[in-house]
Order: sequence, then structure tokens, then C-alpha cells
Amino acid sequence: MAEQILPAATLSRIENNKMSPTFGVLARVMVGLGTDWAGLPGAQPLPSGERLLSFADPGEGQSTEIRQSSARILHASDAARQLPLLVEVHTGDLDEVGGLAAHPGEEFCYVLSGTLLLHMQGHAPRVMKAGASALFDSSVPHADVAGASGSAKVLIVSQRPPGYSPEMAAGTPST
Repeated sequence: MAEQILPAATLSRIENNKMSPTFGVLARVMVGLGTDWAGLPGAQPLPSGERLLSFADPGEGQSTEIRQSSARILHASDAARQLPLLVEVHTGDLDEVGGLAAHPGEEFCYVLSGTLLLHMQGHAPRVMKAGASALFDSSVPHADVAGASGSAKVLIVSQRPPGYSPEMAAGTPST
């Protein structure tokens, strides 16, 4: 099943330790296997009575690549329902980011600098300049690409269902 989502050659490179999969690739494998992240070891809710508390100093966070963009997961707690990401969008090509993708939950997007082009299925692309924001149902296939400025720095906060892992931030390709 995973081969329908990823080429067999990609799976082979991962299996033979010739390639480290990105979060996006892992998300596609999970979709192909018909499973979700909640069942994997490590995704644990907070023990009863504990409260979520997380701080990040400037420059801290888990660095990753999400759909051809550099990203930093600012707070990656498995117990949190929100996933805050600081994303540097450099590509202006929708095909280069893999087209539109969807994931469970809601998403807030705030452009910190540059120009972002937000593509959403069923809507004309939206040009967003520094200071602009969007809030939307992230189960609607969408993609962020750089606008005329050539790059954009964006704060994205994804609201996610319980058990939903930070790795799913990359979304799943729409069909």
C-alpha cells in the first residue's frame, strides 16, 4: 500500500539506510499503511493531573524540512493540541512542494516577513504580505509557496486532534 503513496525506489533507499525520510515522507508512509501516529510508541498523553507547560528561547526548537520549506517545531509535545511552527518558505512552485495536501485539524497562518501565496482547493490563490493571517480547516487540501518577494517567514499554528503527532504537520497529498 505504501508504494501507492511513494515510489518503490524511495522505500528501498529508506529501508537500506541510504536516505533519511523527512516528516512528509513518513506521513505518506503512514497513510499508505492505513494507520495513524497515535498508535506509535512515544505518543503519550500527559499523566493525570499534570498540565502542559513549554518554553522555547530564540533559536530553539526541532529543525526539520516540511514540503521543501525549512521549519522549526517550536514546541513538539505529544500531549499538546497545538503545533506551533516557524517556517521559511523559499519555493514559489506549487508542484515543487508536492501540490495541495491536507491534514486533520485547523491551521492558523501569520506572515512575519516576505510574501506568501496560500493555495486552497476550491479557492483562488491568496497573496499574503507581512502582517496578513489566515485561519482555515486544514482538512481542505492546501499549500504555502513563496510569493513575488521570493521567500516568506511564517508562523503556523496547527490545531490537531488528540493523538496527532507533530510529524503529521507535513500533511498528506490530495488525490
